[in-house]
Amino acid sequence: MTEKTLTTWVKATRPQFFTVIILPILLGTAIAWRLQGVFVPIYFALSLLAGIFIQAGTNVLNDYFDHLNQTDEFNHSPLTPFAGGSRMIQNNILTVNETYWFGLILVSIAIIIGSFLVSVRGLPLLWIGLFGVLSGYFYSAPPFSLVDKGIGELLIGLNFGILAVLGAYYVQTQTLSPIAVIASLPLAALVTAILYINEFPDHNADKQAGKNNLVVRFGLTSARPLYAILIGLSFIVVAVGVIFESLPLFSLTCLLALPLGFFAIKSLYNHYDKPTALVPAIKNTIMLHTLVSSVLIVAFLL
Repeated sequence: MTEKTLTTWVKATRPQFFTVIILPILLGTAIAWRLQGVFVPIYFALSLLAGIFIQAGTNVLNDYFDHLNQTDEFNHSPLTPFAGGSRMIQNNILTVNETYWFGLILVSIAIIIGSFLVSVRGLPLLWIGLFGVLSGYFYSAPPFSLVDKGIGELLIGLNFGILAVLGAYYVQTQTLSPIAVIASLPLAALVTAILYINEFPDHNADKQAGKNNLVVRFGLTSARPLYAILIGLSFIVVAVGVIFESLPLFSLTCLLALPLGFFAIKSLYNHYDKPTALVPAIKNTIMLHTLVSSVLIVAFLL
């Protein structure tokens, strides 16, 4: 075993993906400011911390359970840091027990912060948080292993899209808003697309381990159209939202990112069975999520 430093523990959480929880929380907070003129910095900071800790914890626990079901052992060509997990166990950097307990500690910190927010802001946060914790833990944990049931992609879209935005909005305003739900849909589609395209290079290992996500269920060739639908849906929702005045006019700036989506789709169609060649498409998908999220945040702040 190598010596553990702070960097080691941080790398185990896969921080390169933290934007998928930070940006929806920023968006929910921006919508609260736009619609009700409310911004409470301490509640925003606590929401952000709870979101980051729950994502970090579930990432680590996912690595642990992927080790138990041998998904990461079967994966001989991981595209770390994009796919294949953190490889901390496989590279003998962390032990199996260290990984499990580290994940539990991170989730526990999120639960403590979330419990405080529930006590001071209201019960709806409990249901949002409870759903997030349970679906995050049982995403890959037995006996449910929700990803094996073909609903893992849906859960990621719900947790890191709709519920993250709605929860951040509620923390500020103590109310719920259909505008927050509509604004969250492009983020939900794009975060699902990030997970989905990462399932292509992991396809063989996932299939061998019985991890029956949607790409495994559809097969590499037949799975491609759903990715294109997710990318297209994110832009369609923005356009329709502006037309019906649910989203600010500035949101249309998102359409400037359409070429990124087009090139990512084209790359997937051409290189769906070539893991290394998919790296640009994976990067484009992450960049799309960041750009669209950022434009929506700015649109509600302007």
